[in-house]
Amino acid sequence: MTLHDPPNTKAEEGSHLSKYIRELDPAPNPPHFPSYVIKATLDHISNCHKSKLKSLVAVLSKSPDSFQKILLALCKHASDTNNIYKKHRVLTIYHFFVSLLLKEIKDGLGGAWAFVLRDVIYTLIHHISSRPLIFRDVSTRSFSLCCDLLQRVCHTAVTCCNDALESHLHVIVGTLIPLAVDQPKIQPQVLGLLKYLVIDSKDNEYLYQAIKRLDPFPEYPAFKELRTTQLEIKYSKGPYSLLEEINRFLSVSVCDSLPLTRLEGLYDLRKQLEQYKDQMKDLLKIFQEKPEDSVMVKLVVSLLQLSKMALNHAGEKAVLEAVGSCLGEIGPMDFSTIALQHAENALDSKALDLLEDKKLQWVFIMLTQINTALTDNCIDVRAAAVSCLKNILATNSGSEFWEVYKNKGDPMLIYLQPFRMSKKKVLAVPANDSEASSETLDDTNLWIPLGESHETWIKNLTRSILDSGGVQNEVLQLMKPLCEVKTDLSQTLLPYLIHDILLHDSNESWRNILSVHVRKFFTACCRFASSSRSATPPNSDSEQESHVLRSLDKVSRRTMLAVIDYLRRQKRSVSGTVFDDSFWLDLNYLEVAVAAQSCAAHFTALLYAEIYADKINIDKQQERSSFKAAKSLTFEEESEKSTISILNEKSKETGISLQDLLMDVYKSIGEPDSLYGCGGGRMLQPLARIRTYEHEAVWDKALLIYDLEATLTPSTRQAGIIEALQNFGLCHTLSIYLKGLEHKNTEWCAELQEIRYQAAWRNMQWDNISSVKNETGGSGYHESLYDALQSLRDKEFSTFYDTLKVARVNEVEELCKGSLESVYTLYPSLCRLQLIEELENIGLLFSRPATTQQLNDIYLKWQRQSQLLEDSDFRFQEPIMALRTVILEVLLEKENENARRECIKDILTKHLVELSKLARTANNTQLPERAMFQIKQHNPTQYGVSEWQLEEAQVFWAKKEESLALNILKELIKKLDANWFQVENDPHLKLMYTECLRLCGTWLAETRLENPTVIMQKYLEKAVEIAARHHGDSSDELEKGKTKAFLSLARFSDNQYQRIENYMKSSEFENKQALLKKAKEEVGLLRERRVETNRYTVKVQRELELDECAIHALTEDRQRFLCKAVENYINCLLSGEEHDMWIFRLCSLWLENSGVDRVNEMMKKNAEKIPSYKFLPLMYQLAARMGTKMMGGLGFHEVLNNLMSRISLDHPHHTLFIILALANANKDELLTKTDAKRTNKLIKNAPKEISQLDVDRMEAAGNIINIIRKRRAPMVRDIEALCDAYITLANVDATPWKTKRGGISIPDDQPITKLKNLEDVVVPTMEIKVDPTGRYENLVTVRSFKPEFHLAGGLNLPKIINCVGSDGKERRQLVKGRNDLRQDAVMQQVFQMCNTLLQQNTETRKRKLTIRRYKVVPLSQKSGVLEWCSGTTPIGEFLVNADKGAHRRYRPHDYSSFQCQKIMMDAQKKHSEEKYNIFMELCDNFQPVFRYFCMEKFRDPAVWFEKRLAYTRSVATSSIVGYILGLGDRHVQNILIDEQTAELVHIDLGVAFEQGKILPTPETVPFRLTRDIVDGMGITGVEGVFRRCCEKTMAVMRNSQEALLTIVEVLLYDPLFDWTMNPLKALYLQQRPEDEADMSSTLSADPRACKRKASSDDKSFNKVAERVLMRLQEKLKGVEEGTVLSVGGQVNLLIQQAMDPKNLSQLFPGWKPWV
Repeated sequence: MTLHDPPNTKAEEGSHLSKYIRELDPAPNPPHFPSYVIKATLDHISNCHKSKLKSLVAVLSKSPDSFQKILLALCKHASDTNNIYKKHRVLTIYHFFVSLLLKEIKDGLGGAWAFVLRDVIYTLIHHISSRPLIFRDVSTRSFSLCCDLLQRVCHTAVTCCNDALESHLHVIVGTLIPLAVDQPKIQPQVLGLLKYLVIDSKDNEYLYQAIKRLDPFPEYPAFKELRTTQLEIKYSKGPYSLLEEINRFLSVSVCDSLPLTRLEGLYDLRKQLEQYKDQMKDLLKIFQEKPEDSVMVKLVVSLLQLSKMALNHAGEKAVLEAVGSCLGEIGPMDFSTIALQHAENALDSKALDLLEDKKLQWVFIMLTQINTALTDNCIDVRAAAVSCLKNILATNSGSEFWEVYKNKGDPMLIYLQPFRMSKKKVLAVPANDSEASSETLDDTNLWIPLGESHETWIKNLTRSILDSGGVQNEVLQLMKPLCEVKTDLSQTLLPYLIHDILLHDSNESWRNILSVHVRKFFTACCRFASSSRSATPPNSDSEQESHVLRSLDKVSRRTMLAVIDYLRRQKRSVSGTVFDDSFWLDLNYLEVAVAAQSCAAHFTALLYAEIYADKINIDKQQERSSFKAAKSLTFEEESEKSTISILNEKSKETGISLQDLLMDVYKSIGEPDSLYGCGGGRMLQPLARIRTYEHEAVWDKALLIYDLEATLTPSTRQAGIIEALQNFGLCHTLSIYLKGLEHKNTEWCAELQEIRYQAAWRNMQWDNISSVKNETGGSGYHESLYDALQSLRDKEFSTFYDTLKVARVNEVEELCKGSLESVYTLYPSLCRLQLIEELENIGLLFSRPATTQQLNDIYLKWQRQSQLLEDSDFRFQEPIMALRTVILEVLLEKENENARRECIKDILTKHLVELSKLARTANNTQLPERAMFQIKQHNPTQYGVSEWQLEEAQVFWAKKEESLALNILKELIKKLDANWFQVENDPHLKLMYTECLRLCGTWLAETRLENPTVIMQKYLEKAVEIAARHHGDSSDELEKGKTKAFLSLARFSDNQYQRIENYMKSSEFENKQALLKKAKEEVGLLRERRVETNRYTVKVQRELELDECAIHALTEDRQRFLCKAVENYINCLLSGEEHDMWIFRLCSLWLENSGVDRVNEMMKKNAEKIPSYKFLPLMYQLAARMGTKMMGGLGFHEVLNNLMSRISLDHPHHTLFIILALANANKDELLTKTDAKRTNKLIKNAPKEISQLDVDRMEAAGNIINIIRKRRAPMVRDIEALCDAYITLANVDATPWKTKRGGISIPDDQPITKLKNLEDVVVPTMEIKVDPTGRYENLVTVRSFKPEFHLAGGLNLPKIINCVGSDGKERRQLVKGRNDLRQDAVMQQVFQMCNTLLQQNTETRKRKLTIRRYKVVPLSQKSGVLEWCSGTTPIGEFLVNADKGAHRRYRPHDYSSFQCQKIMMDAQKKHSEEKYNIFMELCDNFQPVFRYFCMEKFRDPAVWFEKRLAYTRSVATSSIVGYILGLGDRHVQNILIDEQTAELVHIDLGVAFEQGKILPTPETVPFRLTRDIVDGMGITGVEGVFRRCCEKTMAVMRNSQEALLTIVEVLLYDPLFDWTMNPLKALYLQQRPEDEADMSSTLSADPRACKRKASSDDKSFNKVAERVLMRLQEKLKGVEEGTVLSVGGQVNLLIQQAMDPKNLSQLFPGWKPWV
């Protein structure tokens, strides 16, 4: 029976369906009946049934899956026919049936309601989305019919099932908007539906949130009301920041098959990104600290995934273009991360979180896949999904899963409800015979796709595996029907199938077969990769072969790689290690790595290369151990040949060079240092050298090699030469070279063609390119740019926009093809997209004459975008700058009106100056000169002074042409002197003048071309004077210039002061003084004796007078320079933020000269004005100098105490603890009763005697606290209570609980248990950001403490407690007693300073080089509290823990660390040569395993690489900084590794400033770089990242030696800071059995006597301090062993010393040098 309503039925007897039928529609084949007849029939049938059920629908509800059968059958009818009339008819029937269902929906349709609603909605949406090319009347009617039905469904959903719609709302609205725009006929109907959904339902609580998250409606008049309503709802709580906008965009998950629904959202996003560049900049800053949370990266990933989905769908171009625009607005900004996408397979990880049992996890994954398939566009997929679903739910594991999972509240189960069978029958899948034919799989053609498409290959492979009988899991077996219709499912299933086979593989027969074939697959991949790479024509016999392999497309390779990756993450056996997990199948990982690299999975390739190297080494060692009789390799032989070259030779046996692979990978991920680890610098292969030069942007060397090496293929060579000329700025030569090539008429390959077009548009050669269209027909990127610029010049705007559109879509398509692993691969594309975006925005300026306002706006916009790219690589900034230059030049040549020409010229000049500065900072000296040349062409130089001339001077200075640079400057100064009047009135000129004088002075001082006084008076003081003369509102620029002028003068005066100071300390000066004394005595004698004056006496007296005059002059000079320096440092700090580091130097000068009245006076007058937060870094040192008596000069203490109270009032949270610690210096004795038994405890720092100074200081501290108390009584009261509580707890003797591992209750009498809700006290162990305004808001304060503590290891048993903050989070703290924590606190302060320096330098900032710090709060002389580094473990724990250490797990047959320690202990007394031999023997039997740390903790390759990089960098930074500060005692318990970030944290910094060298067993290495530490860096070891990061850190340290020396100087003379080694401390650090006897005698004596002997008087102490400073200065100048070394040389020496086994063998055994 067919339903057919004749068109002219009268309305009352027919249904409303008739309005969708027309007179002329052909009638269907009889029999057919109108709808009312059918309705009556159905009613009749249900009346005949005597059952209680009212309607037919209710009968169907008994077996709920029948609805799906009927609906599916109808859809199948519709999709099977191509006749639009028939389709329309089926839709009518569908409409009829669904309407019947909707009436009954509130009864739940037997549990099927949710499924029915979703099924109908998606069927209709798919129908609407698949629009035909030609619209006929009938198809419009079909759409109208669909909309009508959709309206009913939505209405029912909103009224009956309240929450059914919210998840689908986005898709519905997104599909309807384009329909309303395209189809004017049904627009009113569609708009009606939209209004119902958005406006009428906005009060529905469920829909409200969904409406809020919708993308905005387009700005058409028709949508006006909708748009305003939606925006009102969205911004009901106020406007969004850019961050919120982006998060909203990301919060919408899109249905895979319908990417078009996001179009409006994309358009809106582009607008937001364009508008809020400043907010984007802030976002970048925020995420530099925590790149893993970066929204920008998430946004880019989500945009790319969106375009990947769009690739295979209709209307894709629009989506791709919108995505391209958004990416173009982002541009190649520095995302400060290396890896893009973490967790490729989200489903796996979700299953792991939800369920424990592997079997159930698989059920969950399969059901989720099926659930997605149920809404698929294709009918067959839906049918297959249903049959799989029914079977799976009927199995045992299915019903078990349902029971376990049903209370998790996942909406998926509601949709699957109707397909559960009644409880009775359980579907048992016949068990596969495991004896079954594994032969079926033993067929190479099955595993390697031969000429067939990826789809057929993967389907065949999965089918054969399912049929082979190896798969035991019932759920997997039942997936077969779906696999046959849905390719991507087969792809998803493959890893699980292979894993399942291997799990049930008792005798390894399956493993062997699978290994062989998978290996063959990858060998084929490698052959394919190498054949496509080499340029030699293949031999005739390999012709068919290479044809075969062409079909190994990326998707197939990726599928197989996914299998390997999945298996690697599964545990193979209970006791197995990560290394075993990699070998489920026996593979050659080098081949797998090559395959991964060819799919742009760079990190995966690296990881596999490492696994390969590991396997080779282990095999080699096994050979060696079976070969023990022969003498094993000694240390030297090994280290001579770097590991890489050994591995490289080995790898060549398989026909793949490991080194080439590594170079390839490192070049693709853009990590700046790794390249050097593959032996780039040490290899003589030309290509390796060229790659290194290009990487360093040393274009001249690259050009030279390209020119010499004839062995390279012509195309590589030509491309290389062109690129080098381009970057070297030799544009003229380049154009001639290109003409020559064209003349020779070489074959232009596509790559060269692109380069030619690039050269042409950059050099504005518009005429002479003969276009050689390549066969593919598409034009390349630069060709499109060239064409676009051409059409812009010719004012052909439609061509212009079309060209750019095409180029943009192509670019995004290209991006989608790669794997989304590495961020670096995105940069070139982002750069190109930005170029397209900027060009497109320029189009408007050409269409009509631009006003100067518009021109300036464009320039402003450019500048904003450039600010975003500040940290990006110059090679991505340069093309953007080049295009802007071309745009401006073209504008200039088209413009004939003078005012506008001037404006364009102005902008062009400004732009070129910026380009020049950029290039200069990137160490490129050629491009700036070219820019200067271009400026000169536009600006005649006879008259006037302009900024670019200053830039030109700096360009020459950068090129080391000093005299030229100075001449330009002097000329400029002359001109400015002449135009004095103008300068006075023009702030801009004033700035120039200041800058010229300042630079000139600084450069003259550097080149020593003038004497100091002249430099000071004529240049530097004059600069300051001019800058200071400016009154009125000054711009930022001017303020900056002023600050710079002050700083230059201060630095210059300071240097002169230091020069005199050093001279006055020198022995030469001392001799002079002695001679003078003698001369004085002699003259005195002569006078006494009244010898008559003769020639001799006159001469003696004259000399004496002269000498005295000279010395007097010297002291005068010293005083003058000192005051100048102090004055200008103060001015510099007053006028700006960026030079705040110099506060250290200022304080250093002040404290050194606290007796000089002039200095105190200046500090008194001006220090008041310096914002108090600038002094915070020096709190400890300033506080230590406090006192009340008149020590030092006039009112030193008065000035200092006033300053301290001002700082403390402004920033109490940072200062109160420090000042209280001084006031409480001896609180321990007061709060605890001294027991006799305590004296026997070993104390790390001997107690000090209380001197008058200490009493004085305590009094001063007390005064300051009283001052604060007046202002903030409750705060001071609470902080005092807290400190007392901590000190009391610290002094509780913990020995009774020594053996207890778990928590111990804090004794009730401890005051810490009573502290609650201290509203004004911040958690002391948290870092508080300094707020310059002093308004501290939303701080985390102390709420309470948990009632129990744990014990940490160590002699004094420090206690771990938990502090609960006002934000509800618990923070762990370590409370230490009998231990002076000032040293640690001060070292943390030095680290912070080093971090600031590393943050200021671009190179080190880009590499994120920092030292991990933790907060230390000393509370008195003997106790304190530290921040517990949560989530860290000591490297000793991970490596050599006796039970679960890595050495024990990975190398059970090696010696244990305990044995090693015993052996070395016994060797202590032996001769050093013997010790060395014993140590070498040890090392042979104790091999490093630290590389497994990152493999264990971070399974995802991209994360693994990122963390390992962080580890290597952190070792480098902490090693160099540790070496500079002379940090010792780095044993394996004192270095922690963070288990989330893999960075090192150094704790217990008690041995510093090379005090380790005077321990009983002296330390012989500069830092810890033992074999395990190096092993953690991977196969390249210390080469590459480690060495380069050491060099970069060292360079920063050496360039900032002033700052470092200053801070260390301030520290060393800090009267409270006890950093010198004393016998007790030494004993504590290196307890040896033979010391036990002496120890008791020492301790019975008064420990204070010890201390007194150790540093008997200040004189000797000062000598020690001076020696330390001298050594530090030497280190910072590169003086090692008496010779001056370059940065590289110094780093080489240190690394060599740290790794030298001779040095390591001499160390104290407790240091564990073998680990």
